[in-house]
Amino acid sequence: MKYSEANRRKRGKRKKKNYFLNITIVILVLAGLYYIAFHSGIFDLKVFTINGNTHYTSAQIQELSGVKTGDNIFTTRTAAVQQRLEKDPYIRNATVRWVLPDGLDIELDERVESVLIPSGDEYAIVDYDGVILRMTQEQLKLPIIVGLTPIDPQAGKALKAEEAGQLKPGLDFIKFVCDNNFYIKKLDLGSVVPRAYVFDTLVLEGNLNDMTKNMDDIKRIIADLDSKGIERGTVSVGSDSCSFSPEMR
Repeated sequence: MKYSEANRRKRGKRKKKNYFLNITIVILVLAGLYYIAFHSGIFDLKVFTINGNTHYTSAQIQELSGVKTGDNIFTTRTAAVQQRLEKDPYIRNATVRWVLPDGLDIELDERVESVLIPSGDEYAIVDYDGVILRMTQEQLKLPIIVGLTPIDPQAGKALKAEEAGQLKPGLDFIKFVCDNNFYIKKLDLGSVVPRAYVFDTLVLEGNLNDMTKNMDDIKRIIADLDSKGIERGTVSVGSDSCSFSPEMR
């Protein structure tokens, strides 16, 4: 009994020594890893990979991200970087990833300047989703939608207009036209019948759905007029057919 009790005590002391030794080793290892991670410079950001940017340069994207060369990768919160980038109107989505040991990968889905919409003495530059990318007084070479009355347009916000039911169909129509390798200079939604200007003096007139449905016929008519050097007149678009008149109505 006495021998057994003494043995148990010795084993208990050895276990305690081993336990404290193991704890000490773990602490030293963690301290070493902490030093390597945060103070050695191994995980300091050196490489930025940026893809999907067309409106901004890579240097501008890095500035928008708020991340600098030399920042520690483990103190760089990718979710926070993503949120900062997506606050910019031109950036629809941003995906941010660490690339160990010293890189940050940023993948962007940018919005594209697509349409101008007059608002007072300015233009709202919007994408096909109707998001305002910026306001400008410069008339860029983009299709213009007139006949709408914007309500308090602000960059980064979805455009709202008093004619709420006409904005989306107008944007969808211009996108469809561009996707079909055709060009509309101006779309007038303020007239009784929508008018799409190919040139200042050559107009498509008709319901937007009819114009969409008859786009192949419209393209053939415009190509024929172009081959004849005709840049003035009206193409009336019905539900089943199109007709040309040299008069501007």
